[in-house]
Amino acid sequence: MRSALYLCLFVTLLYGLVLCDHHEGHGNEDKHGHSDHKHHESETMACHKISDSISHFSFQLFNHSLRAAGSRNVVVSPVSVATTMAMLSLGAKGATLSQILHGLHLNLTSISLQDIHESFHHLLQMLNKPDSELQMSMGNALFIKTDFKILLKYLDDLKTHYNSEAFSTNFQNEEEAKKQINDYVEKHTNGKIVDMMQSVDKDAAMVLLNYIFFRGQWEMPFDVEDTKEDDFHVDEKTVVKVPMMSRLGMYSTVYDSDIGCTVVNMPYKGNASALLILPDEGKMKQVQDSFSRATLTNWGKSLKSSWGSARLYVPRFSISSTLDLKDILEGLGMTDMFSDHADLSGITEEANLKISQAIHKAVLSVDEKGTEAAAATVVEAIPMSLPPVFKANRPFLILIYGRETRSTLFMGKIADPTKN
Repeated sequence: MRSALYLCLFVTLLYGLVLCDHHEGHGNEDKHGHSDHKHHESETMACHKISDSISHFSFQLFNHSLRAAGSRNVVVSPVSVATTMAMLSLGAKGATLSQILHGLHLNLTSISLQDIHESFHHLLQMLNKPDSELQMSMGNALFIKTDFKILLKYLDDLKTHYNSEAFSTNFQNEEEAKKQINDYVEKHTNGKIVDMMQSVDKDAAMVLLNYIFFRGQWEMPFDVEDTKEDDFHVDEKTVVKVPMMSRLGMYSTVYDSDIGCTVVNMPYKGNASALLILPDEGKMKQVQDSFSRATLTNWGKSLKSSWGSARLYVPRFSISSTLDLKDILEGLGMTDMFSDHADLSGITEEANLKISQAIHKAVLSVDEKGTEAAAATVVEAIPMSLPPVFKANRPFLILIYGRETRSTLFMGKIADPTKN
């Protein structure tokens, strides 16, 4: 009989909106197009060894998540899911290991297992930098059945590469185990994710957990007094009222006539950025089908030279989504770990393990100032010509990207801002 390893918590909290530049075409420049003086230094970063692979994985994960979510809001953190898969790979062998690495687009002919885990370790260090203008933390934990014997090498490797904590857990007492895990999540996400687990299976052998907490400030905050109630067109028949933020400022925007969407780039305090992608009427499916790393690279090249004044309208909202990742990960080729063919013998020699659940929860809140008031006043010179208008009053996509680490922190579809 196989014991169950629950990847129950790819826990992600991304709080505050980040909108700015992305990818190779312009990822090394600030919002005014100036060269990043750390560019040459950053070329040697260990986390960059996996950045291209994880970027490809990010878009595949998001595209599968969009199909799973249907017309609902969806929020996913690719870097959180990828990190959890990498943690699992430490104990995987044979075809199970090969499938995980292939799903993450990691090829052992071009990078060693040691370099993979060292790269993830460096990524964690960079995302947890205490001196960053972004308030961001990412961490890992392992909750282990009280009498279940884990190989010391696996525990040591988790701690060495992923700074993972390990806790003994009495899963037979389901309420106590649920409270232990939920309290941990709530504490490490500053109270933003509560009651993460609705139930705990008493037969669980382990729960492997990854969380991200993200908080920040707009580089150019909205004025609360400019926020007015406005219409948001969920679909052709459904219109809801939302608090619509607005701001006249200097932004990079580009219109992609081939795909049918407008892209806006906004700066964020600290070394993170994002894009807001607004499809033309009736073009959401076309944009989703074209949403890829190559597409964003092309947008980046155009955004680099498209600085100008614009009136931006973005709804204020707070949404969350919970995804069952089993079908999604199997769709990416990671099938054995959910079956009796699973080889996770690098975790324990005592029992055969397989994954029974893989659940991902993310929360995203957007307001005028991020989560805190801006620390400095931003003065902009705005041309007197009539500015273009970007109004996100219908479903749109959003992507948050760590410029320094070249990692995709968050991807989402805002289908209805009034639905939490």
